[in-house]
Amino acid sequence: MKKIVVSTAILTTFIFSAETNSTKIGEDYYKVYINVSNALDKKSIAKEIGVKKSDFFNFWSDKLVIKKEFTKDIKSTIKGYLESIGYFDAKVDIKKSDSEIYITIKEGEPIKVIDIKINTNFNIKNIVSWRKGEIFKSSKFDDIKKEIKEKLLESGYCNAKVDTKAYVDLKSYSAKLKYNINKRDLCYFGKTKIYKKPEDIKKDVIFSRIKYREGDKFDIRKIKDSYNSLNSLNIFANIQIKYDLDKKTRYVDSNISLDKAEKLRRYLYAIGVDSEVGVRVRGMWESRNFFGNAKRVRVKAKLSKNQQDISSELFIPAIFNYKKEYADLYVSSGFLLEKSSSYREKKGYINSYLEYNHNDFSFKLGLGLERLIIKLRGDYPSKIGGTFNILYPYASITYDGRDSKLDPKNGYYFKAYGEYGLSYRSNGVEYFKYQLEGRAIKSFGDLTLSAVGKIGAIHEKSQHLPASKLFYGGGLFSNRAYGKDKIGYVVSNKSFSAMGGKSFLNLQLEANYKIYKKFYGAIFFDSTMISKDEFNFKGKRLDTLGVGLRYKTPIGPIKIDLGYNIHNRKDYAISIMLGQSF
Repeated sequence: MKKIVVSTAILTTFIFSAETNSTKIGEDYYKVYINVSNALDKKSIAKEIGVKKSDFFNFWSDKLVIKKEFTKDIKSTIKGYLESIGYFDAKVDIKKSDSEIYITIKEGEPIKVIDIKINTNFNIKNIVSWRKGEIFKSSKFDDIKKEIKEKLLESGYCNAKVDTKAYVDLKSYSAKLKYNINKRDLCYFGKTKIYKKPEDIKKDVIFSRIKYREGDKFDIRKIKDSYNSLNSLNIFANIQIKYDLDKKTRYVDSNISLDKAEKLRRYLYAIGVDSEVGVRVRGMWESRNFFGNAKRVRVKAKLSKNQQDISSELFIPAIFNYKKEYADLYVSSGFLLEKSSSYREKKGYINSYLEYNHNDFSFKLGLGLERLIIKLRGDYPSKIGGTFNILYPYASITYDGRDSKLDPKNGYYFKAYGEYGLSYRSNGVEYFKYQLEGRAIKSFGDLTLSAVGKIGAIHEKSQHLPASKLFYGGGLFSNRAYGKDKIGYVVSNKSFSAMGGKSFLNLQLEANYKIYKKFYGAIFFDSTMISKDEFNFKGKRLDTLGVGLRYKTPIGPIKIDLGYNIHNRKDYAISIMLGQSF
């Protein structure tokens, strides 16, 4: 069993360098010395005034420098920063020589909050986080005001009155805060017009990406989601959605302006290491806006020792339109050769589905056709190897009420999936496959709690089911003490078969807490139950404990997890991924 699972290719670069004379002390730069008390953060002050390390590549150097041109108004810059964090009475002393600058700061007594008055008809309890006796920071005051306005716009109040004041008394070193909020009447989306668009893109394609309709309650998040949806077509170089918050009306009109990108073909060649398949070579060709209307054609190839996959994809947005409700068409086909510890599979397939999105709901209705040839690597009680012809309609419904798709902090997610295998010819397979998934995520300041539960069942009717249709566990979205799909049906809390099962339960619990700036620590618990029998959810479980580290990026967190089986610590895995699994 593999001990280390890495789900993303890692490139490590070593940079060796010695100190250089790139920063000319005395000519362009001063060497900086900052002296402050423990009440102030020296690093924050240095960053505010433009201090840097003398040598970029020498990570161990503690020599700090600043450009001489930055020091002309350095005293007022420092004073302004200190006032923003509550120190209005600070004393700043600056001394310079030809090559050095000495900064000494005595912060004095800070301004503290002594009174907080709130008059509102809109719930801002969780937003106004001041406490009496807390140091008054004008930056926090401004951030809270912005968050109040944002929450009002998210809740449909575009004409709200937000009156916030901070009365600072420099003699008594105190601050009194007042928040007067009147949400006024609800607002609604008005007319949406396309001001500018490419000639070969129909209006229906654009409107199909807009997440609001005339008469819907106003929510600024729907404008952001519409921008992201238009951007996901990958054919526009410039996207603008302008909206007018006119205080005289409750209806918000919007105008859309789009410019087409110049390069609409993309080629990708890559080689890397993936824990599931080892060394892998990938290639892709993609044509966007294929014969207009944002259609996309893509051809992909993935080659490794245990997996060879060649496929083609076609995407047609807004292929159906009924009363301004749109559905997209997805078609994929290809050939797959895959080797696992329990079987070897050859598969030719074609799969197509229609997808309809409405607010937080997504509906899929599809049809798949597969030709499978499976050779088993052992003896198993049911007929799960051989040649199979499978025709299966399927459907799914998803509700995504999370506050973000990339890195959610709060909300719920539910998905139900059903698949029916039709025995339409010799070697056909008849079965029902059901899956349910639920996610919940809740944040309390810097602490985020997450939970994911999954349940699945397969009912055989033909007594002739291929191995690849069974349930498997393991991996970042199942059990983090094992690699992806390494867990078959569970025999005990320490062992399992390589072959999958017909009943499936999985639970993932996780707590994340901010430890430093963009770094978060995590603890988690995963539990997996897979039974070889139908509708049997009382079997043994594989229970996993683990710790993780997260680093926040604009496109989601980078996650590193170490998980181990609590009943058999020899079974463990290290996994790395980019993105949120909750």
